[in-house]
Amino acid sequence: MCLRRLRSLWKQWTDKMPNVLVMTPITQSEFDAVERANTQAAAGEYLLASFPTFWKYTISAQELLRLKIFPTWRTSKDGAKYIGQFHKHRTEAFAITYANLATKPHLFQKGTGVNFDPNYNNFGSAPKPVIVYHCKKCDVHVVKDGNHRLLRCAYHACDPNLDVYQVSSSDWSGSTVDMKNFCSCSEPLELAT
Repeated sequence: MCLRRLRSLWKQWTDKMPNVLVMTPITQSEFDAVERANTQAAAGEYLLASFPTFWKYTISAQELLRLKIFPTWRTSKDGAKYIGQFHKHRTEAFAITYANLATKPHLFQKGTGVNFDPNYNNFGSAPKPVIVYHCKKCDVHVVKDGNHRLLRCAYHACDPNLDVYQVSSSDWSGSTVDMKNFCSCSEPLELAT
């Protein structure tokens, strides 16, 4: 990628996310290594995206939560039930924000799929990075790894700085896993209540 294009992308990002502490373009192999080492979700979905770009940045958790960002967890329309199958259509399983999910402790219990203990400090001494897939066209961000940490930040309103590894593309139409459920370019994204 040429330097002029990187500067243009950098300007777009810093305009949208003024509180990013450090943002650096990285290579696909750097992203792959971090994703393979850290994610439990289906790694490599970005291979189905058109012309992906790869970034590493540091941002406060609350600033990240203010973006159009979603966990891979989805629920029933009323937010009463966790629906864990990625193959369920968006009319059967709905995106939920971290803020909304933080108000639904019945979804935290073991065996629900979310398995979130608000008292457990999942940051540890050497916190893992957050892995994010991003659609540049509709500005949706989907967290592939780091969902429990971000839910903890939403639940407790804590604000640590997070290292984020992000892959961005303006075309996720080839996605067959998570991005197909969240990207609103092909069909509107309806949220759980």
